[in-house]
Amino acid sequence: MTSDAQRPSAPRLYSLYLGGRHYGDVEQAFAEETVYPLIPFIVEWAQLSREFLKRAVRFCHEQGIRQFLDVGAGYPTPGGNVHELASGARVVYVDNDPDVVDALSGLTSGYAKAQVISGDLRRPAEVLRRLDGPLNLAEPTALLMNAVLHFIDQPASPVHDWVEALAPGSYLVISHGVVDDASASPDDRAELVRRYTRDSATVIPRTAGQISEFFRGLELVPPGLVPAADWRSSIPRALHDQRARRGSLAGVGYKPLR
Repeated sequence: MTSDAQRPSAPRLYSLYLGGRHYGDVEQAFAEETVYPLIPFIVEWAQLSREFLKRAVRFCHEQGIRQFLDVGAGYPTPGGNVHELASGARVVYVDNDPDVVDALSGLTSGYAKAQVISGDLRRPAEVLRRLDGPLNLAEPTALLMNAVLHFIDQPASPVHDWVEALAPGSYLVISHGVVDDASASPDDRAELVRRYTRDSATVIPRTAGQISEFFRGLELVPPGLVPAADWRSSIPRALHDQRARRGSLAGVGYKPLR
C-alpha cells in the first residue's frame, strides 16, 4: 500500500466494524486479511464501545446536559447518532477527516441544533475558538471522545486542555482500547498494532493507569473506569465475548462545581 487512496482508513474501518456503509474494498480487504485473523472479536469490540457511547449520552442528557461536543466523531453509525439520542440538545461534531465531515454534514442537514466542524483533537485551541455560537461553553457540556484517543500519541495534554475549557458541571466521556492479555495474546496484539501503524494509522493501546490519567481532576461517575460493556449496562457479562469485553475501558468524568 503506497498511496493514501490505497491505505485503509481508520474511520472507514470503524464504520465497517459497526455495520455502517462508509468503507470501501481496501478496508474490507484489510479487515479480512489482517484484522479478523488476529483479533476476531474486533466487530463486537467496536459495537460495545459504541453502545457505551449511547448509554453515556443518554446519562448526560438525563443529568440535564443540553450541549454535546463529539471530538473525533467518525462517520455516522446505524442505530443512533448523538443528535438523535439527545433530543433537543445542541450538538457539535468535530473531525479532521474531510470525508467524515462531509458525511456528518449530510446527516445533520435539517437539524438546526447540530453542526459539524473540521478540526483536530490534538489542537483544541483552534477548535475552541470556533465554538462560540454553536455552543456556549459557559454552560455545562458533555465532551465525547469515543474510540479515538488510542490513535493519538501523547493525548493527555490536549485532553486536559479540552476539559479546562469546559464549565463546571460538565462531563468527559471516553472509551479507549486497553492493554489486557486476557483480550488478545501479546503477540497478536503487537502484530495488529504493527500492521495498523504500517498500513493505516498509528494505534496505541494503553493501560488502565494511563487511561485514568485523562480523568485527572474529575470525579468518575460510578461504576468508574470499567470495560465499556459493563458501564451501566443491563446485559449480563456472560453474553459477551469476554475478549471483546476486556478490550476496551470506558468512563465518564464529572467536572465538579466550584
